[in-house]
Amino acid sequence: MNTNNVELNPSKLLRYRDSVYATDLLICSIAYFDFFTFLKDRSWTFDDICEYLNISPRPAEVMLSLFLAMELILKTGTGYKLTAVSREYLVSDSPASLIPYYASLNNRPQTKEFREILITGKPSGWSSKDDGKAWKEAMRDVQFANSFTAAMDSRGSFLAQMLVQRLSQPLVRSPDMSRYKSLLDIAGGSGVYACSISQRYEHMGATVLEISPVDEAARRSIESKDMSQRVDVVAGDMFNKIPRGYDVHLFANVLHDWDMDSVKKLAANSFESLNADGLIIVFDAHLNEDKDGPLSVAEYSCLLMHSTEGRCYSTKEIGDILEGVGFTDIIVTEVAAERTMITGNKKTER
Repeated sequence: MNTNNVELNPSKLLRYRDSVYATDLLICSIAYFDFFTFLKDRSWTFDDICEYLNISPRPAEVMLSLFLAMELILKTGTGYKLTAVSREYLVSDSPASLIPYYASLNNRPQTKEFREILITGKPSGWSSKDDGKAWKEAMRDVQFANSFTAAMDSRGSFLAQMLVQRLSQPLVRSPDMSRYKSLLDIAGGSGVYACSISQRYEHMGATVLEISPVDEAARRSIESKDMSQRVDVVAGDMFNKIPRGYDVHLFANVLHDWDMDSVKKLAANSFESLNADGLIIVFDAHLNEDKDGPLSVAEYSCLLMHSTEGRCYSTKEIGDILEGVGFTDIIVTEVAAERTMITGNKKTER
C-alpha cells in the first residue's frame, strides 16, 4: 500500500464521484413531483409528504436530507417548509421560477430512475446498468464483484490510512487498540482496512469476512499487498452468522448499503458474537444528528439510495442502534473526507 502521499488529500475527488446522483434527484423532485410548489403553502410533516406525493419513506429521507443540506427547505418542529431561495425560484407561480429550466432535463435516464425509486422504494441497477440488477444481486456476479471490490480498494487506500491514523491518536478519545488481539473486518471487501490496521498494530491478527465470490477477490487483493501471512479471509454471510472469537468488529462503509432493519440485525449479530469486553467500530459517511448535513454526505446518500437498499445514516441513528443491542460508551469521532468513526464497547458485568 502507498503510504508516501498521506499529506495529499483526495477528499474533493471522492466527493465529485460520490455526489454524481444528487442533482438528478433534485431534477426529479421538480420535474415529476413539483415538490417545492407542493410545499409552498404550509409546513408539511414527513408522513404527509410521503402520503400526498406517494413517496416511499427511505428515498423520502434521502431527498429531505439533501434539500435541508442544500438550504432549499427548513425543518420546523415536525414539519418542513421552503426557504426564501426555493420560494423565489422553485415554485411554479413565481415570476422568477426556474422550474422549466430544470424540467427540460427530465428525460435524463437517472432522473427517470429516481422517479421510480421514490415511488417504489426499490433500488435501481448499479451505475444505471440496463440489465436492471441492483447492487445486492450484482455482487453475486464474479466479474462485477471483482470490479466493485477493486473500486472500493482504490478508495480505501486513502481512507484506511486516515482511520488508522485516528485510531492511533488517544487524545481524540480513540480506543486503546493495544488491548485487543484480534480483528474481524466484516464485509471487508478487498481487505484494505484489515491490512492497514494489521500493519499498524503488529500484535493484532486480522480476518476478513466476505460472501462468495467477493472472498476470492479479497484473497487476491491481500496477497497483492503482501499481507497474506497477517490477514486471512473467511467466507460467510454476516446476516446468518458472524464468526466468534474476535476482540474487534469493524464495519467499514458497510451499513450504508442496507435498510434500517438489516442494520439492526447486523449490530445484534455483532454484539452476540463479539468477545467479552470487545469493541465495535463503524466507519462510514454519517449525517449529523439533525440529518441536515454535511452536504457531501447528503449527496452521497443519493447514490446509495439509487443503487442499494440503504442510505447514509446519522450518527444518532447508528448510536441508538448500537445502544439498543447492548453496546455502551458510544463515541463519535471525525476522521477525514466527512467520514466518521463510531465506537462502542461490549462490557461484561463485574
